[in-house]
Amino acid sequence: MKFDEFGLERWLLREAEIDLGGGGVSKLALGDLVAGLDLNQLLKYGRTDGSDYLKGLVAEWYGVEPGQVLITSGTSEANLLVNLTLLERGDGYVTEVPMYEQTVGVARALGCRIGEFHLLEENRWRPDLEELKEAVSSGTRIVFLDNPQNPTGALLTETELRTICEIAGDAGAWVHCDNALRGSEMDGVPGLVPFPDWERSVVTGSVSKLGATSPRIGWVVGPEELVERCWVAKDYTTLGHSRLGEVLAGRVLGMRGALVERNLAYSRASLEILGKWIGDNPHLSWVEPRAGFTGFPRYDYDIGSVDFCEKLLDEEGVLLSPGAFFGVEGHLRICTGVPADALEKGLRRVDAFMGRLG
Repeated sequence: MKFDEFGLERWLLREAEIDLGGGGVSKLALGDLVAGLDLNQLLKYGRTDGSDYLKGLVAEWYGVEPGQVLITSGTSEANLLVNLTLLERGDGYVTEVPMYEQTVGVARALGCRIGEFHLLEENRWRPDLEELKEAVSSGTRIVFLDNPQNPTGALLTETELRTICEIAGDAGAWVHCDNALRGSEMDGVPGLVPFPDWERSVVTGSVSKLGATSPRIGWVVGPEELVERCWVAKDYTTLGHSRLGEVLAGRVLGMRGALVERNLAYSRASLEILGKWIGDNPHLSWVEPRAGFTGFPRYDYDIGSVDFCEKLLDEEGVLLSPGAFFGVEGHLRICTGVPADALEKGLRRVDAFMGRLG
């Protein structure tokens, strides 16, 4: 296997005075989670499939059985396990665009044939289902999507999700939904996922977008047989996720209602600021997101998004994420999960930079 460099994640390691490039919300402090923690617990392995307690919390959130949940080291490992379990060299892998490049990168490294279907900006980032039909064939093994979507913040309708599942099902393919942004929906209603309604489907997610990336705890939710197979693969990847991380993740999930409200307060305030800023700039336009912690505006300057963001970082110390890393040029991902004053300060610097572009 030969992996391509993960452009977005390497980009996000850049040092910046104001970091608006990420896709999450301002993080919790360790002190928010450790009150009353048993300091006598041993730092040992736990169950490699996850504790009954944590699997129960995840299962309750999704309305499934604990046996349909596998705990992993973040959404990244969950996605990796799904691909390793379902894909073989030569299989077809169809992904939406824009997309987060981790899963398609693994599929490509496994020797799969990559197909695409686009979310149409002119249709408020709705999926092009006719293009999906053309991309899916009898050799397609996985159709991949985000819901809520990263980076656009779009949400699938029931009809769209059902149609995607039917198209995949007719070809004997699985639908893999990355649900890492669960809990970020502006109306407070979790975005739709294909499992458990569709048998040949699987959902992945984590506590990261609730405000805690350090625990590195995620999950696979799907049919028990697939979950068991992913667990077998996990014995050859991390074997065991962090037991201490699992304890912290249990606390995060246990207080998820309050965290969702906390996080949406950040996002709603920032979206209002970002929307006004875009509306006041004739070079920018956007489709306002319905979920997530990012805006994904289009610009009309004659400069590639990587060059735009590199020059902005060099000249103004502000980090944004180039649309090119999501497969869409002429766009910028701007984090809205940050305090309003940080966003406003960063946008003023972006204004100064764009003023020099003409």
